[in-house]
Amino acid sequence: MFQKYVGILCILVALPIFFFDTHNNMLLLLGLFILFTAPGKYEDERSVSLKTSSLYFSFILSYVFKLLTAHLSLPFNLTDVNHFMILVFSLSLLLYYIRFYSFK
Repeated sequence: MFQKYVGILCILVALPIFFFDTHNNMLLLLGLFILFTAPGKYEDERSVSLKTSSLYFSFILSYVFKLLTAHLSLPFNLTDVNHFMILVFSLSLLLYYIRFYSFK
């Protein structure tokens, strides 16, 4: 349980830094990774399966989003690898917790 709190603390500290300076994003990436890999209270086959499938699905969605932003003339672009990984881990955490708590 301590790992989850460290990840949340890293994310809370890094969010204001990320919005003011988008080049300093390693703490946010580290916090999202720590939160994603933190074991839950009830770690069973279902939660592991939900976690991995959420990661696969978020990677596909993020890559499609990256391709769309590269070919369309949008004001933002996912050119940095760290921004892509932040999007992947954010989406995977969001999908995991939605699927874990809504289909119990």
